[in-house]
Amino acid sequence: RPPRSTQGVSSAASDVYKRQIYYIAGENVEAVENSPFLEKCKAKGVEVLYMVDPIDEYAIQHVTEFDGKKLQSVTKEGLKFGDEDEALEAKRTKLYKETFKPLTDYLKALYGDAVVKVAVSRRVETTPTVIVTSQYGNSANMERIMRAQAFSEKQAMGQMSSQKTMEINPRHPIIAKLKELVAAEKDDEYTSDLSWLLLDNALMQSGFEASDVAAFSERALRILKSGLSVESMDLLPEIEVPDEPEEEEEEEDAVDLDDFEDAGEGEL
Repeated sequence: RPPRSTQGVSSAASDVYKRQIYYIAGENVEAVENSPFLEKCKAKGVEVLYMVDPIDEYAIQHVTEFDGKKLQSVTKEGLKFGDEDEALEAKRTKLYKETFKPLTDYLKALYGDAVVKVAVSRRVETTPTVIVTSQYGNSANMERIMRAQAFSEKQAMGQMSSQKTMEINPRHPIIAKLKELVAAEKDDEYTSDLSWLLLDNALMQSGFEASDVAAFSERALRILKSGLSVESMDLLPEIEVPDEPEEEEEEEDAVDLDDFEDAGEGEL
């Protein structure tokens, strides 16, 4: 059946984009509307089908096309719109790959098995990085659905995890600055923390969970320490509680109420 969620980004799609049906799967409309994967689509005025029902993810595995048009996920590898100048894009991509090779090599070595590849991307506009999956692998939304199922086993989930590729935006200032740090051979804890934080941010923005929440928290605190110029993370001394002022002693010549009552009774 055709997916039921049909709200799109724009109605001004040109004929070249209508050769394929572009779609994005997510938990709800609000989640997919703010996805970084839609940045290029919005810039080009491409209509994107929102698949926000859990059954959509299962159905799309058995439906590769509809009404003669191929179904293309905007969150997976191989995204093309058909209006690119292939020769110009090939030259530009080659230059970007050569320029950012030290950074992509550094990040892949640092991340290890967390990603299968780090590549330069033209997929995004304003986001520094995104995580895309292979054409036939599970999407981030599918992983979320499988994880939420009752009796899901951690080992089985590991086997079903998608092959993740980090795509970096070569025009983003953060990526450019990180390239400078790596080129200067500043392979220190600060550069490493920034790189891991970049991956965690990309995972969460792309719909995945952070690779290691505890490590993510520790890295974030170290970066906060550096940014705030905190010299030591040792706890400060306990705050001193001031002594309470002593109560004033009653005056010796204060009138005793009992004596006063006795004197009054005698007079009567």
